[in-house]
Amino acid sequence: MKLEESVKMWEKYGLEETIEFRTLHFSELLIAKGDHDTGVVATHRDVREGKCSRTPNTPIQVVWLREENKFLVTDGYHRIVEAAMRGEEKMPCAVEWTGYTLRFTAPTKDNRVNSLREIVELSKTSRRVK
Repeated sequence: MKLEESVKMWEKYGLEETIEFRTLHFSELLIAKGDHDTGVVATHRDVREGKCSRTPNTPIQVVWLREENKFLVTDGYHRIVEAAMRGEEKMPCAVEWTGYTLRFTAPTKDNRVNSLREIVELSKTSRRVK
């Protein structure tokens, strides 16, 4: 999505602080790679251990970050990992268009998942924690 289009959406939804429901491609999302306790790495471990999403048919929650013109995932890592493992490339999302968040921070560039393939590869390489 181009920045001009994003700004129009922000003007439409963000100023009113309403949520928009839309489908987004993985490339539009900011997803934390994480570690043993957080992000995609920890979520893969959960899914392997049978701890799947408790809300599989609901949109993930994202907030649009104006500085990056991307959507930061604030809830839905289990749904993301499960969808990636099924080969899905898009996710239904509940978008908060305020343009910023004080509750969550964007992952650093070296701690981001950059593609659907990377999510799937992490599932193959992450080790089971006992």
